[in-house]
Parts: sequence; C-alpha cells; structure tokens
Amino acid sequence: MAITQTNRPIEWSPVIGGSLAALGVTLVLVQFGHALGLSFTNLNTDEVVTPQSLLAFGLWILWTQLSASVVGGYLAGRTIAYGDNSRAGELRDGAHGLLVWALSSVLTAIAIGAVAAVATLAAANGVEADADTVVGLSEEMAKKVGIISGFSLAATSIVSAVAAWFLAVLGGDHRDNARDISGHIKF
Repeated sequence: MAITQTNRPIEWSPVIGGSLAALGVTLVLVQFGHALGLSFTNLNTDEVVTPQSLLAFGLWILWTQLSASVVGGYLAGRTIAYGDNSRAGELRDGAHGLLVWALSSVLTAIAIGAVAAVATLAAANGVEADADTVVGLSEEMAKKVGIISGFSLAATSIVSAVAAWFLAVLGGDHRDNARDISGHIKF
C-alpha cells in the first residue's frame, strides 16, 4: 500500500515555503532596521551604549522575529494539503509552524555564521571589514552588551516559536473552514 501525501504527519513543502517566506520577511526587516540604526553594527558608532539603544535593538529583534514567524507559520498552516478539525489536526498544524520557525532559525544562524566567517577571514588577511563587532567599548561594557543581546535573542526566539505554532493552527483553522481572508488584504 502506497502512502499518500495526506497520510503523512509532516508535509515538507508547506514547511519549506513558510520558512522561505519567514526568511524573506526577516531580510526585509533587517534591512529596514539597519537603515533606521536598529542593528548591532550601529552600536559600534556610539562611544557609550545606552540602555535606550539596547532596548530599541531588543524590541526590533522581537518585532522582526515575530513578524517572520507569523507570516511563515500562518502560510504553512494554511497550505497543508489535508484538513482535519480534530485535536490531532491542531497538533499537526502547530508542529508545521514550529518546524517553520526551527528551519528558518537554523538557516538564519547559518547565514550569520557565514557572514561572520567571511568578515573574520577578511580581517585576518588585512582587509578592513565592517563586521558585527563592538569597537570603542570597554571590555566590561562589551560583556554586558553581549549578555543582554544574547538573552534578548533567546527570549525573542521562544516568543516567536510560540507565535509560529499558534499562527499555523490559525492558518489550519482558516483552511479547514474555507475562510476567505482576501477582504483583510488590500492593495
């Protein structure tokens, strides 16, 4: 007996599609954030890193991750081929959203690692690079910035994972009930 797509607990096409959408949203918002001065590299230009600049940076990370998880999770939940209004259906939809979050997070980490590796190689070969390093800060302040930004990234990642889960379940509900959302999207 052949297993059809609808019998599989995980459909990878919606997960990959949702992850690509989440990565696209992330890329656009990171570019906007950088232009507005809300990126880690913009902390280089300040002699003193203020609590306000760290708070703005943390809120921007939260907004970026939430937006990406909402778009990717909803898209995955909405585009899964099977429909099932049971608790098991909600679990599958939520799992798809969580997989979107996980895959897009891993791909983002790989991209950040690649950029850091290129910047490190460039610096080692005498090429001046604008890497994500905090310069002009005392060692103590750099350590504080590292701790705060690390905690912010971890906390916002958890919040965005939960958002991806719930939006995938919402997308699945909209799919199962054939809800038309075109009235909410205006161009």
